[in-house]
Amino acid sequence: MDKLQLIQYLANNTSSQKPAITTIARDLGVLPDTVAILKDEINSDGVFNIKSGKGGGLTLEGGIGKEIGVYPHVLQYAKKWVSDSIYGMHGVTGQILNETHKKKLRGKWSNPDFSLLNVHKFLHAPNKVIDVVSIEVKHATTQFDVSCVYEALAHTRASNYSVLFICDDPTNNISARGELDTLEEVKIECVRLGIGLVVSEYPCDINYWKYIIPAKEHKPDLRRVDAFIEDAFGPDDKNWLKQAL
Repeated sequence: MDKLQLIQYLANNTSSQKPAITTIARDLGVLPDTVAILKDEINSDGVFNIKSGKGGGLTLEGGIGKEIGVYPHVLQYAKKWVSDSIYGMHGVTGQILNETHKKKLRGKWSNPDFSLLNVHKFLHAPNKVIDVVSIEVKHATTQFDVSCVYEALAHTRASNYSVLFICDDPTNNISARGELDTLEEVKIECVRLGIGLVVSEYPCDINYWKYIIPAKEHKPDLRRVDAFIEDAFGPDDKNWLKQAL
């Protein structure tokens, strides 16, 4: 049993009698202590709130209702996720994350929600390398169609890796809404165009970020990269970059 199972169990409960921890444990085949621990962890994550009512019955409140609600969680974990999932053992030696959804950059679909400026130094190769990773966030309940892939693709004009991050509401997810065909189309286009795809029903916990389609490296025109860094990153970021290189 995991956090999502408990959230979905409570969300799908239509009975007027709210289930107690012992009832949930029996229905899900776990110990009551397991349910109690997961309840506390979910509450501490801050997205959902599980309350105890009269007789100990549990009710579920909260959730992420729109794209902006996903931003704090991507901001918290994106640097670690990019280092681990895109670069892996090769790693990065310097990294800056910027909330570019707050900026107004030039050109259509030119604003990734998050942009990472990464510096690589090597033990043996003499060169130092910089690259850009862009992340486009969508909330599946309100923004789920194949056009989000093309928006992420537009960011490869200036980014070396582009990732589409889809928040899939655990209480009303893609499967429950019967949109698996749309998900398959999104996946096909991500593969064809080299866009990374992350789907998460619970973005506040990096363990629930499912990296479904790996991002492929793109080779943008360095003039566009330079212009993007100029517009998307501030003076302190640029000073950091000079020091890192």
